[in-house]
Amino acid sequence: MKKNLMSVLIMALVFINVVLSAVIMMTLVPSAKQSNKLIQEVCNAIELELNSGKVYNVSSIPIDQTDVISLTGDSEGTFTLKGTDADGKRHYVVTEVSITLNKADDDYEEMSLLIPGREKLLKEIVSNTFLKYTLDEVTTTEGQESVRDDMLFEMQDLFDSDFIVAVNFSSTNYQ
Repeated sequence: MKKNLMSVLIMALVFINVVLSAVIMMTLVPSAKQSNKLIQEVCNAIELELNSGKVYNVSSIPIDQTDVISLTGDSEGTFTLKGTDADGKRHYVVTEVSITLNKADDDYEEMSLLIPGREKLLKEIVSNTFLKYTLDEVTTTEGQESVRDDMLFEMQDLFDSDFIVAVNFSSTNYQ
């Protein structure tokens, strides 16, 4: 009799174990699938971001792999700055603006041919960007870097490519 009672007790415990395992599987598997799906989406987003845009440091590109195109021609361009001073006078920046292209970029061959037809759009980006900054902001080193970065971002966005690696100013005067 003791043997039968032990067998029944063991069978009951095995049955309870199977039922509880099934309950755990029913509750954990769907949440594990959702977690795996979320992790997969995050991994895909990170992979896309890693491959989407290459950030170049212009100084790391050999000089023979760069091409410089002037947006203002041989002369300087005059661009209006944001706001007025205490006397109500507008301020301007007079500068030559050029862009540096990376010849080694995959998009260079195709996109560099589009630049001559889009010079007015590029000049508009330059003009609109200067309109966002005051004279005090533009005359600082940080302000000039900010202006260049804004222009570069918008130009890269226009061409949907990062073959443009820098925006350059030369012969800059402020009025």
